[in-house]
Amino acid sequence: MPETTREGADGAGRFGVGAVLPLERRPLRNSFAALRDLLAVGVPGDDTAALRDPRLPPAVWPGVLAREVAATARWSARRTLALAGREPAARAGWHGRGRVLALLPAHGHMVHLLRRAAPFAVCGVPVRVAGHDRQRAAIASAVSRTARLLRLPDDALRPAAAPAAEAVAALTADDLVVVTGHPATAEKVRAATRATVLGATGGCVVLAGPDGERLAAAAAALGSHRHPGSCTRLGGVWGTGPAGAAPWRRDGTGVAPGEVVTQAHPSAVLRLTGSLDEPPGEIAGYTALPCDADGALGTLVGFGRDPWQGWPGDFLV
Repeated sequence: MPETTREGADGAGRFGVGAVLPLERRPLRNSFAALRDLLAVGVPGDDTAALRDPRLPPAVWPGVLAREVAATARWSARRTLALAGREPAARAGWHGRGRVLALLPAHGHMVHLLRRAAPFAVCGVPVRVAGHDRQRAAIASAVSRTARLLRLPDDALRPAAAPAAEAVAALTADDLVVVTGHPATAEKVRAATRATVLGATGGCVVLAGPDGERLAAAAAALGSHRHPGSCTRLGGVWGTGPAGAAPWRRDGTGVAPGEVVTQAHPSAVLRLTGSLDEPPGEIAGYTALPCDADGALGTLVGFGRDPWQGWPGDFLV
């Protein structure tokens, strides 16, 4: 069995939607329309400014936010089509009968809201959001704006009424916690609740591709966008044979791809390819995404997949 597995172009197998929530919980009509409208006219300027990740320059943030909205809209369309049998579907890892508590990290609130909280609310599941106690006001503001932009029902997406630890303790066995952060945080949450816990705890990205100028250019591009506390920081660069063939090499040492990514515990492996249209793949349980020499990704589907803590990857709920 090869260590690197690529999925078909239709995103079948491990990259089907419905990997957390049963497909019967379909996207709400108003929210589906809201995403369509945001795609057409963009996020209003005042909301864009208020939701900006302070680590990103004001000139860069609107493009990042537009990318996240577009990916969320594509996910909602795929989920609707999957229910009709026109898109690949995955087996849901949670029954969907309870509530969701999304625990955010210290950085990137809006991106993580759209990827790991809003999809449940868009499908009609009540979601509460918590994070670091010192950031409760900032999280509440981001949650309120997100709920309004997505035209969600009043009770669909709200900040947790209590600090994170108390919110976790109040959950039942029917509920779900989605944790973004350090593996130790996910383990602490798991020990404190009977709810199902899914964690996205990767701490970097790993770049792999054939040695040469394109690999060096991609590494330089990715390395220039380092942000404090980011799960997208460049955590390693490895030369490969053609088409990512093993062994991967660095400083003259050859290592099996599975060993590299397991030790790094990345949010994703970025696979330098000849085309960004290549589908995502999987290496040792982690998502491998196509990447070009400018550091651009062909897709975000499956980013954040965590074989340690169970999150199946973004835009796969």
